[in-house]
Amino acid sequence: MKLTQKHDKIPFIQVIGKVRLVICLIIIVAIAIIGPQLKGTREVPWDIQFLNWLHTVIPPSIGEVLKIIYIMTGANVTAFVVLGSLGYLFWKRYWEEAKYLAFASLGILLLIDQILKPIFGRIRPGSFSESLASLVNVDGKSFPSGHSAGSVVFYFYIAFLLSTHFPHLKKYIYLGAMLWVGLIGLSSTYCRVHWATDIIAGYSVGFVWLTLAIALLQRAAPETYYFPKNQLKI
Repeated sequence: MKLTQKHDKIPFIQVIGKVRLVICLIIIVAIAIIGPQLKGTREVPWDIQFLNWLHTVIPPSIGEVLKIIYIMTGANVTAFVVLGSLGYLFWKRYWEEAKYLAFASLGILLLIDQILKPIFGRIRPGSFSESLASLVNVDGKSFPSGHSAGSVVFYFYIAFLLSTHFPHLKKYIYLGAMLWVGLIGLSSTYCRVHWATDIIAGYSVGFVWLTLAIALLQRAAPETYYFPKNQLKI
């Protein structure tokens, strides 16, 4: 990674790009419209049917693996992974990368847990019905999923760094990130700690926050990360 040199800041909108900007605006509007419809104990038949369907098509042996994945990617374990990543970046003196990783990881946590979840106040499946009891102990509100949002932000941020410096492995890096983040979302629904709509919303909010974090990094170190003809695609 190259050390950042002094330069004029690239316009923020230019860094994000029109397509990603439009996608982010659509997501924000959609969350603002759909979120209140899911508030509290409102029933969403599709969500209930999906959780029940998962347990009919996923064998118990695979379900146990998904349960382990959920526990492995919980807040406590993820915190150590993030801190370890930050420690490595600081050790290598990748100051900008570390700064925006901290911004991305802490920011998404605060956005979900301190702002969005209290606003929408959706209950978890286990609180809705005994038949949907969670397979692991969880508390707090449900929408949007901080688990899925955080996974999108952290793993795709790391994937962006790695793919920039190892472009010949870009496809494999992003494929690995997609599969892992997908498994995290699946494990959350299988363990009945989140509704499917929570996961979709979490992925969406995570995309918006990831876009912001990467755009800030690209503006801070454009000589390394900003390539208009080869922008990040998620």
